[in-house]
Amino acid sequence: MIIYDKLFKPRQLPEWWVRFTDSNRIIPAIIALTGLVWISLSMAHIVIASTKEGTGQVIETFKTVSSSGYLVDKAISLREAYHELFSPEIRSLFFNLYGNIALYLVVPFLLLLEFLFPCDPNQPLIGKGFLQDLIWYLIAAPLILLILFPVLAFFRGIFEQWLGFISLHSARSWPVYLQIIAAVLMAEFIIWSTHYIRHKVTALWYFHAIHHSQEELNIFTENRAHIIDLLVVSVLGFIPFFIFQVSDLYAVLVIGIYKPIHARFIHANVKMNLGWLGWIFTNPQFHRVHHSVQPEHRDKNFGAHLSIYDHLFGTAYRSREVYPLTGIEDMRFPTEKKLSLARLPANLISQTVYPFLQLVEKIPYVRRINGPGPAERWRDRRKNSKTVS
Repeated sequence: MIIYDKLFKPRQLPEWWVRFTDSNRIIPAIIALTGLVWISLSMAHIVIASTKEGTGQVIETFKTVSSSGYLVDKAISLREAYHELFSPEIRSLFFNLYGNIALYLVVPFLLLLEFLFPCDPNQPLIGKGFLQDLIWYLIAAPLILLILFPVLAFFRGIFEQWLGFISLHSARSWPVYLQIIAAVLMAEFIIWSTHYIRHKVTALWYFHAIHHSQEELNIFTENRAHIIDLLVVSVLGFIPFFIFQVSDLYAVLVIGIYKPIHARFIHANVKMNLGWLGWIFTNPQFHRVHHSVQPEHRDKNFGAHLSIYDHLFGTAYRSREVYPLTGIEDMRFPTEKKLSLARLPANLISQTVYPFLQLVEKIPYVRRINGPGPAERWRDRRKNSKTVS
């Protein structure tokens, strides 16, 4: 019962603990950075070892935590049987969804941070917002990857065949760390720019609004994103790694490990701004302001992983001590707040079609012929079904 209350109900923090963490903010930051750096470095070691040995991340992880050669041999035998049962395509899809070892390390750690240093103690560790975003991860992510991976492969083929001339071939002689820094800086600028555009162009905002609709930011909010929104970011974000000739291994280390870990961290319900490092890297406080519903925070803090471009171009919010409420102003959005848990999976469909309904409503011919727009009629039917049920 105690565990249930800690996970699923608002918690009351001792006053002495609140005073202690507020007056010693360096301590939560050190704990967070130590844990995240350790997870990232551990995953980097596992990925590099699995690439060299050809045994896979799971086996290398097992080797790290087990000193028993017998158990390691058994694990390798199970891996071989798994490879015989499933095709490479299925294995690749499953691994990209649920086989990333970093996920199983970072989720418990970030939940611990949320428990110890919550921004909003009234938000349960596992509430409706968390469960809705988890459904996005479990159900929508496979469909997104089935679309996203072929599209990325298609654009990579186009880049290599037709746009190879923009690659900086001399970058192959650069040190690896310099290649990565250059690629990350360019990718971050591209993402910052497209993020700004997605807030300014109404048609793109409708798709991006799904991500912003979360009123209970949590470690799975990163997965609350429409496929159209993801395509824009993913395709453009990979280009700098092609331009600067970053090897596939190191591109995986940055894109596949560091960025997802950082993305979950900045969406966590954690009261933290990382001190002076917050002038370089985004953090939970910085990104929470970006998700704010308050007018003074609109169009602020666009950086995904680095905050430098916001400070450079004047879009960084001046205060680093505010922790506002989050969400969007559109009351028509199918939020999960008042739904029963059983309706959350179906609500994912409602949230997915939301931007299309908003776009159709913008067509003058449709509004003139049909009266109320399709979004309005759809919401009326949804409201009536709730009343009947």
